[in-house]
Amino acid sequence: MGILRKASLETKPIYLDETDYIVVRVAISKKEFNALAAAMPTSIGEDGDTSKLSLPEATGFQRFLFGALVVGWSLNEGQPSIEDYDDLDNEGASVIDTKLAEHFEQLLPSSAEGKSPSTSQGNMPVTSEIEA
Repeated sequence: MGILRKASLETKPIYLDETDYIVVRVAISKKEFNALAAAMPTSIGEDGDTSKLSLPEATGFQRFLFGALVVGWSLNEGQPSIEDYDDLDNEGASVIDTKLAEHFEQLLPSSAEGKSPSTSQGNMPVTSEIEA
């Protein structure tokens, strides 16, 4: 399959323990990635360093991640809301936060995907080569 494709609507469970899980999107669209990037606190370094992140920034971004990525969970039927997340016991919510952060890292473009075709696969074809 080529590199150009629509974002998958597939989901997968992420287990929090032996019985509890969240169901998350496997992929996100460019539009969704841009929204997540816009919501990301500016104090997160480009290398992913979160040591300068304030508690309000961290909790705000975790809430945003939950709303953007979680489409189901073992707690009840249907898609959980941010309000449902806010009502969780702090211990359980912290486990979700950790797992969502790990999943979000997997959704970030890799360095190979971020390279232009001219640097990753040679020169770009000219228009006549594309039309042929």
